[in-house]
Amino acid sequence: MQCNKMQCNKIIYNNFRCIEHAELEFSPGVNLFTGANAQGKTSALEGIFLFARGKSFRTAHDVEMIRFGEEAASVEAVCLAGGRTHLMRVAYSQTGKRLCRRNDIDIRRLSEFVGTFRAVLFCPHHLTMVSGGPSARRSFVDEAISQIKPAYLACLQRYYNILAQRNTLIKSRERDRGAFDETIEYWSEQLAREGEAISRDRADYTSRLCVHADAFISDMTGGAERLTFTLRDPHTKEDLLKELTSNFDRECRAGATLFGPHKDDVEISLSGRDARKYSSQGQQRSIALAMKLAEGEISRELTGEAPVLALDDVLSELDPARRAYVIAGFKDRQIFLTTCESLPALQGGDTRVFNVDRGRISVQE
Repeated sequence: MQCNKMQCNKIIYNNFRCIEHAELEFSPGVNLFTGANAQGKTSALEGIFLFARGKSFRTAHDVEMIRFGEEAASVEAVCLAGGRTHLMRVAYSQTGKRLCRRNDIDIRRLSEFVGTFRAVLFCPHHLTMVSGGPSARRSFVDEAISQIKPAYLACLQRYYNILAQRNTLIKSRERDRGAFDETIEYWSEQLAREGEAISRDRADYTSRLCVHADAFISDMTGGAERLTFTLRDPHTKEDLLKELTSNFDRECRAGATLFGPHKDDVEISLSGRDARKYSSQGQQRSIALAMKLAEGEISRELTGEAPVLALDDVLSELDPARRAYVIAGFKDRQIFLTTCESLPALQGGDTRVFNVDRGRISVQE
């Protein structure tokens, strides 16, 4: 029988960040990493989240995850997903090679690795989903969809590869007009095809996000605030191709492709006002939290399983009411938290506490 929540039951770190070696068994409930700043708490959480995203949420450079002075790093996990136990492994070398393995089978494509184990991460950086530019919101939507629909990640990768080719062609127009004239329509057609699929999935996800995130923010504020998300109508292949093929001169002057999903923005409104411009820092934090909690509910809705919830030093940033809301409402799933302070409300029961000190992790008895 299919279980109703994801779990990471065990993990082994080897030369990962500042963690030389650690072998940990986790509670199916709350798992708390405690310790002072810069001791390795976030690194421990990063290792767990690798199995959901396939890459770090802290760096784009794999070699940065290798412990100083070492040639390679690895993280192994025993995960429960879809009613089955999966043995998963990621490894990195100083040469830049990345290895992903699931159940003793090497996985070459990231899109084939992502999706087995799903997790929702909330860290201080996610406040930029509200306060930052469009790329932060696009990344949130893209990463959330990729976990529940790995084919979307493959489509996204194709889109950005095609976009890079098309941008290179645009930049070279003046010195190689022949190549531009011969191939620009081909690359435009390919980009429009992938763009339509991406746009359709983003529109569907955004409509679901509206429902769930609004419910969370309303619940947090006793109905005083409402949340809406607006994404432009989905690009059809025909409309996108028309934009791409009728603006060559404009794009060549800009030196880049000016139309397509890579330019989309998800506009956020709180009670009818632009949240980026008019919401307070506390409201932005609540909106970001509502978005991440909604991400978890959408994943549960579409897959039948609640994803793991990972909170990196965010409970301390919430006011007592928001903190109590999170603690009370999400004990039906496995949770990983990092904190510098004591959280008595999370002690006891299914809670397991791990003390982290200079990369050494021990279980608190």
